[in-house]
Amino acid sequence: MELSSARTAGVVKIVNNDNHDVSLQIRAYDWEQKDSQDVLTPTQSLIISPPVFTVAPGASQTIRIISKRPAEANEVAYRMLVDEIPTATAGPAINFKFRISMPIFIAPNTAPNLKLGWTLSAGKTPRLNVANTGNRRGRLLNLVLTLPNGKKVTPPAGANPYTLAGMIRQYPFDVDAPLAAGSLVKMSANSDTGPIETEITVTP
Repeated sequence: MELSSARTAGVVKIVNNDNHDVSLQIRAYDWEQKDSQDVLTPTQSLIISPPVFTVAPGASQTIRIISKRPAEANEVAYRMLVDEIPTATAGPAINFKFRISMPIFIAPNTAPNLKLGWTLSAGKTPRLNVANTGNRRGRLLNLVLTLPNGKKVTPPAGANPYTLAGMIRQYPFDVDAPLAAGSLVKMSANSDTGPIETEITVTP
């Protein structure tokens, strides 16, 4: 969801396509990145209504989200977690609980500017450092490195593609042989500004 100083509220519609009631709880978190890890902290800056509800089969529920935090020089990032509340069942049964994690962004109060840069370290487990010196988040999807020997490697499955404004993300890669400093590695990815095809000189 994209909010701004001019648009401080939005709605999300949840539809129950199952054949039984589903009870859900919704919570808001400040979203930061530290040491290449996502850090979620409960926040009161987003008002979510209703925060707990039950949806009957075939029915829907509209969620209203209001931001109390003013726009800043850098984009503000939140995560909204939608958790299923397990129901008690009679007799032996397996209950599966799902979670949806939805990003919510407050646009910067200046012109959005995305600036991504990257470096690649040498060694047995080379690390791609992605630095975002802009004021809005960036994403690298379908990230692939082509090594000097022609082999293609990708980051671990499920790696978060976002690098938030002002943050540095690190992606480790497994290679068969240590990557030598000074060698050239090709990087390809899809970003919010279009396809990326570039060559990186490996650093010590």
